[in-house]
Amino acid sequence: MAPNAASSGQLLSLDVIDGSDSIPAAKRLLKSRAGETGISKWDASSIFFEMHGLGVDERPSPRTLVFLYAADMSFRLRWEILPALQESKCVVAVPYIETGYALGTIAGLPRKWLNEVFRFAPKAQESYRVNGPASVCLASATTGFIEFCSSMMEQDLRPKFASYFDDLERRGRCRSL
Repeated sequence: MAPNAASSGQLLSLDVIDGSDSIPAAKRLLKSRAGETGISKWDASSIFFEMHGLGVDERPSPRTLVFLYAADMSFRLRWEILPALQESKCVVAVPYIETGYALGTIAGLPRKWLNEVFRFAPKAQESYRVNGPASVCLASATTGFIEFCSSMMEQDLRPKFASYFDDLERRGRCRSL
């Protein structure tokens, strides 16, 4: 699929550390926008929902998780984001491709490989991030992608993701919301 990034709508990316912040943060971002708006959130394809609670002893590798995230992103682009952009809507993709890049970077996957995996995704016109408060206990694995990965990899990855997004912001590639 070669998405037409030149549409009359506006694509905003919002990457979040705490999945429970996703929708409230996206709604805050959209309040400042005129016209019709929409939100596309992770697991629209239900890939991760279907994986949750599987009775399998072997856990997916970070590379597999990145592939699954890219598959879900492709689904979201095809069925939610691109049609809305073609209708001149402003769409917040929460989370967007930087979350996939973050997991790959944290896991030590090559940047060239990650670029190839996510090459199908159009660049967002504006990028934001929300680090959110780190809660005492990790939220459910179905709350957000970072919680899902933390559950699959049996470690709290939120501080590493937060550090990745802090670095992106320092480099001017996203802004805090």
